[in-house]
Amino acid sequence: MFFSKQRVIRKDIPDNDKNGLVDCIKMQRDLTIKAVELDVNIKHPYSGDLSIELHGPNGKSVNVFGPTRKPGQNVKELFHGDKFDVFNGMKSKGDWKIKVIDSGARDNGKLEDWTLRFKLANSKKSEIFITDEEELTSVQYCHQGDNIKEISAKVHVEHGFVGDLILDLTSPSGKTVNLQSKMGGGSKQIKTTYTSELKDLIGEGAKGKWSMKINDTMPRDSGKLVSWGLNITSGKPAAPAKPDDLTKIEGIGPKIAEILNNGGIKTFAALAASTPNDIKKMLDAAGPRYKMHDPGSWPRQSKLAADGKWKELEVLQDELDGGK
Repeated sequence: MFFSKQRVIRKDIPDNDKNGLVDCIKMQRDLTIKAVELDVNIKHPYSGDLSIELHGPNGKSVNVFGPTRKPGQNVKELFHGDKFDVFNGMKSKGDWKIKVIDSGARDNGKLEDWTLRFKLANSKKSEIFITDEEELTSVQYCHQGDNIKEISAKVHVEHGFVGDLILDLTSPSGKTVNLQSKMGGGSKQIKTTYTSELKDLIGEGAKGKWSMKINDTMPRDSGKLVSWGLNITSGKPAAPAKPDDLTKIEGIGPKIAEILNNGGIKTFAALAASTPNDIKKMLDAAGPRYKMHDPGSWPRQSKLAADGKWKELEVLQDELDGGK
């Protein structure tokens, strides 16, 4: 069983440049490698000028292609075999880099996409299981820092009763959109691409941590997240998110708002995506005078503020005592 991760980048390869094009896939799983494969899709009018290298997080690298100096067009190939044995036995976690060098002049090409495939020890343990009546969160990183122009999410989940599941996607800014909520009844899998559900993420910055959360709301039936991925088309660099007035949250004064801002929490959406435990650590680190504050309701209040539900927030705050 192979685990795979893909990057669709569509980037130009510098012509006649020994530094080449370098791109990175960040692996989160920390399991022992039994085999590695590399799938590459390059468009180029003279592939004989190209060389392709794969660099592992442990500093080892392997040349998988060229330069051959032979006429040909494009490179669309799955590379595997003994050449990848240098990675066997190492851990998968870390930055894996592909380097594509065009050592000839005149002909220009583009790296469309590339995919890493790993065969990992204890492959059953590498699957992401959804525990019954619990939440599962899976994280991926986007390296491109532009505004999102188009976005879709491809998701594959196997489960005994799909109608028990709620799927949410959270962007790097902390904004959450619902993909699916208790739909599908007794179906045994979700294997679909979500597009219209993500329209509220258009214009967001693409770069950073993306989180997929699956909540199994009922007992008896369990399942697993087989795979998920994002297809993002981006444009100009994203403008920094405009800070929100966090003092509108019951229990937060100007000084605590400053502490949160310094910790990278500057918007209602970012505060809503934080856990009370993470916020408490931030307050504790700021000194003894802030340890008495209880941030338990702050994410819930902030979610209402981020969604513009000010009347609901006012009702909630009337029920709170100092933010608790």
